[in-house]
Amino acid sequence: MTMKFHIQLSDMQEYFPQFLASMQATLLDRSWEQQAIAPAHIGSGGITRLRIRPGMEIVMTDLLLEEDMKYTIQENFQLLELNYSLSGQTYCAWNGKEKQIASKEGSVVFLADEKVYLERKAGIRNQHVEIRMSPEHFLSYSEQSEDGSIFEAFLNRHQGGVEPYDTSPAIQKCIHDMFFCTYQGPLKRLYMESKAMEIIALVSQSPGTAKARSSVNLRKQDVEMLARVQATIVQNLENPYSIRQLSRMAGMNESKLKQGFREMYGMSIFEQVRQARMEKALALMETEQLTIGQAAAAVGYSNASNFTAAFRKQYGMNPSEYVRRQFS
Repeated sequence: MTMKFHIQLSDMQEYFPQFLASMQATLLDRSWEQQAIAPAHIGSGGITRLRIRPGMEIVMTDLLLEEDMKYTIQENFQLLELNYSLSGQTYCAWNGKEKQIASKEGSVVFLADEKVYLERKAGIRNQHVEIRMSPEHFLSYSEQSEDGSIFEAFLNRHQGGVEPYDTSPAIQKCIHDMFFCTYQGPLKRLYMESKAMEIIALVSQSPGTAKARSSVNLRKQDVEMLARVQATIVQNLENPYSIRQLSRMAGMNESKLKQGFREMYGMSIFEQVRQARMEKALALMETEQLTIGQAAAAVGYSNASNFTAAFRKQYGMNPSEYVRRQFS
């Protein structure tokens, strides 16, 4: 089964309420902070919206979907987004272009009067942070600076696209601090805005936003085969396929397979295996209450220490601490 819906927007403020109406979510409204709890037929988790100031908001998603979610958004205005995916995968298509956004990948989105198609998969924890703002608000940060041209060049460079940015350790730390923020009330609002501004500064100055990834010549057939490879990896986590086996299945040499996979998903095949294992293990611990050892074994880890090390690398903390935070 698949959830499908369409959202049409004429203003940034309309996105959250329309998205919630489509999901039939329960809304908890605390003035500048809103939280939507997903109904059982959609999945578990929710979406939090922080209205920082006019022209700027932060949206944080933490959803484990019961069914694939496919939706289109028609935006009849200009919107700049700095997005980061902590876990999960998103496919998006716009104006004849398409992109797979993988875990641990950040994207600059700057579109206007575009219809955007999005897909998110069921059974995988979808955790995302979106810093959404009008171009005018973004440019306001340069009003008292002699470096205003940097911000204008940034907008011009990303106009009409969905482009990756270099996710430095500093950016990843900011995202982690935002997603697991423990402040409440006015302090939380101030803290989240300061972290968002730090990310804006880091991304705007990142040389990686000005260059495209090294490209591999991928035909439509190659894209389809790489998607099949990715699905095969996710479906065989206990006994992962070797590069040679995947290469034969895809009908391409190992070098093109590895380069094409990284081009399409923003990570190596090994990183995809590890990430998918961690996401599945986390889902098993949360939804089926498996112990850490049981979850580790279910995704192919015979050594709990190795599993804990891989989990810490993925989520920045030990599995026991992560689960405790989620349910505290």
